[in-house]
Amino acid sequence: MLTCIRKCFDLIAEHKCERYELADIKSENDDSGNVFDMLCRGESLGVFQVESRAQMNMLPRLKPRTFYDLVIEVAIVRPGPIQGNMVHPYLKRRKMKPEDIEYPYPKGGNENELKDG
Repeated sequence: MLTCIRKCFDLIAEHKCERYELADIKSENDDSGNVFDMLCRGESLGVFQVESRAQMNMLPRLKPRTFYDLVIEVAIVRPGPIQGNMVHPYLKRRKMKPEDIEYPYPKGGNENELKDG
């Protein structure tokens, strides 16, 4: 899919002389709120990348409001993160204030290594 998006950007550049990158995609149109509301309800049947049962189950718990939230949602609903028990801790920490998060560190190690890194 990323290749398809890149090719679309290349076509826009070729035909319109305007260069875009993924970071240029904004959710500023009038419909974006409605789209995110739909996704928060888990109503994503037929929406590429978020139409599986696992994705549809995760959406109401994650409550995505930005493009980056969707990037995380697609990345975390994969066998590796699920088998590594990363989903529930992520959802729990997402609701926390940044100062409430405790970062793991090895005994005798730098307790701020992950936080500062």
